[in-house]
Amino acid sequence: MAAVQKNDEIIVVADGEGDGSWRTAQQMGVRVVKLPAKSGPARARNAGAEASQANILFFVDADVIIPPDSIERIRSIFESEKDLAALIGSYDEEPAEANFHSQYKNLFHHYVHQHGRAEASTFWGACGAIQREIFLKAGGFDPSYERPSIEDIELGYRLKAASQRIRLLPDLQVKHLKKWNAYSLVGTDVFDRATPWTELIWERLLRRRPRVRHDLNLSVSYRLSLITSSLLVAAAVAGLFTRWAVPFIFLFGLLFILLQVSFFSFFSAKRGVSFALRALAWRFGYDIYSGFGFCYGSLRFVNASTRKILDQAFAKLDAVALGAAVGTVWGGGIWALTVLLLAKGGNTIGPNLALLGQFIPDYSVSWTGSLIGLFYGFGTGFLFGFAFAQARNVAMRLHLGSRRVQKFFAAVRHQ
Repeated sequence: MAAVQKNDEIIVVADGEGDGSWRTAQQMGVRVVKLPAKSGPARARNAGAEASQANILFFVDADVIIPPDSIERIRSIFESEKDLAALIGSYDEEPAEANFHSQYKNLFHHYVHQHGRAEASTFWGACGAIQREIFLKAGGFDPSYERPSIEDIELGYRLKAASQRIRLLPDLQVKHLKKWNAYSLVGTDVFDRATPWTELIWERLLRRRPRVRHDLNLSVSYRLSLITSSLLVAAAVAGLFTRWAVPFIFLFGLLFILLQVSFFSFFSAKRGVSFALRALAWRFGYDIYSGFGFCYGSLRFVNASTRKILDQAFAKLDAVALGAAVGTVWGGGIWALTVLLLAKGGNTIGPNLALLGQFIPDYSVSWTGSLIGLFYGFGTGFLFGFAFAQARNVAMRLHLGSRRVQKFFAAVRHQ
């Protein structure tokens, strides 16, 4: 409220009831858009954008504090650069929480954004401004991301694919209030960042859309670091079985350290050598669990793509329809052959077909037998087709995976 001017809007979107803190905003005279049920930040931000009448949308997360001059700075930049579609900032270097993981995670993000390209390739929902017309034309954030994830990155990729300009302002910094621990840090990086980001990269690559630029966490140095760390782990494991792997342990360890000189210098200058050494260990771990996230995301992408193909190729069979079809063909075939032989006539009518009487009670090559064969054939054919369709549908569900079971494990993982 200290940052806004007279005609500026403040819109708070309450994504479901939550902790009821939206009532505080309402008491302060701020416009509140309340969603009936929690649906994720993407849908919530879209709802706020639809409610806004301003030309520029400035998205800020609920656990972020902006400096008083941020809105005026954003306004002046958009006024001076008419072709600018969006701009993003970064976290500052003084997070609110003092524990190591909060300090490390926040400073890592700060470091990445401070070394990113001025012409950014992604958007950032925690501190990002965009022209409302361009935002709505792009379709807003993808609401399929039901958790805080990469919905802002995905929007940035769409903006760049539409040849829109996004600027990174390193000196537009906001304070982050979130408290991190080891579990939340690794879990978020693997399941809410690396995994969906990998799926997005594969999707863009295979759909021949504009390739992802080498920027921020996907810069060349980060990719080389991930490869080096993975090779270091592989060499260490191999070293347990053969001494020939020992030189490679030192080689890849040295390469990792050389790639992290800038990282270590930054953390050492900000928090001291002891903190920087601990951060360096976590930086190595970041490569390892991000690599796991890449592999998991790749498997998820292949699985989803395969399921989509199989769902189309092996659509669910209608058991009643298949049963009726098989029964009609089987029963109708017996009836037609019997009638054909009766119409042909002769001293001995259909001795071979008459053998069906051993399997069909009271059947004979006669007009009455043709009706018996019709009804019996339809009944047995229907049962066979119905049972086959049901068995095949069950087999497909087991092969493709039960969506209910998948949702259950996804809910457990996200708790």
